[in-house]
Amino acid sequence: MARMEDWIGRERRRVEVLAPGDLARLAAVLDRSATPLEVPPAWHWACAVETPRQSEIGPDGHPLRGGFMPPIEAPRRMFAAAEMRFEAPLLAGLETEWIERIASISEKAGKSGPLTFVEVERRISQGGALCRAETQTIVYRQPPAPGEAAPSPVAAPDDADWRVAITPDVTLLMRFSAATFNAHRIHYDRAYAMEVEGYPGLVVHGPLIALNLLEAMPPGRLVTSFSFRAVRPLFDGAPFEACGKLVDDGVELWARSVEGYLAMTARVEFAPSQSQ
Repeated sequence: MARMEDWIGRERRRVEVLAPGDLARLAAVLDRSATPLEVPPAWHWACAVETPRQSEIGPDGHPLRGGFMPPIEAPRRMFAAAEMRFEAPLLAGLETEWIERIASISEKAGKSGPLTFVEVERRISQGGALCRAETQTIVYRQPPAPGEAAPSPVAAPDDADWRVAITPDVTLLMRFSAATFNAHRIHYDRAYAMEVEGYPGLVVHGPLIALNLLEAMPPGRLVTSFSFRAVRPLFDGAPFEACGKLVDDGVELWARSVEGYLAMTARVEFAPSQSQ
């Protein structure tokens, strides 16, 4: 049996040119009229993505566990949170270094069973200078037992300075999966999502929700950090709102489901000269 602690500190590195086409695909998915050459906040999720061979894919559509990621048995996998800093411009067309490291693995007791948390540090550099620093929190858990009640929802705030309605239909989920080369079956295989992992429909990607929160934010300010935490999943066909409000040193963001529940919280900080 593999020991989970053996994966802590495991690292992988790759160097490749950041292709403008990566940004063009994501720009199309986010309905932008032009493709940026400087990577906007969090758009690095679609850049120089991991491309495992078909024989290296597990039953959930993700790369087989036990390689870079630890061999956790719980079938449900969720990108639950991230914290990132934007240290310098990240530009298309330049050679880029990507370093990823397993920072920690921990287990906690959840209401529906044990949860395994894996923190992955990512560092993206160009020309020897750090451009992006990110820590992702990935959570693994068992599917709910038959008849198990879902956790009680939390009401979303109702004091937004702006709100933008988004309808995550099947086409949007497919295009975002393609733009990020994400083969996780909960986002496109309805039978798998419902019958194997116990969801009521196709799950909207956490990064897609987070990017929509950023896209809804008024432009013109230099973002230095962004963090998000998933609270409750959203599903295809059900509209949600990307909401936000200005605070002293940045912006508070959240996703509000059609029922008024909180689905995600996020925070943006601005460069000091741009603070409001």
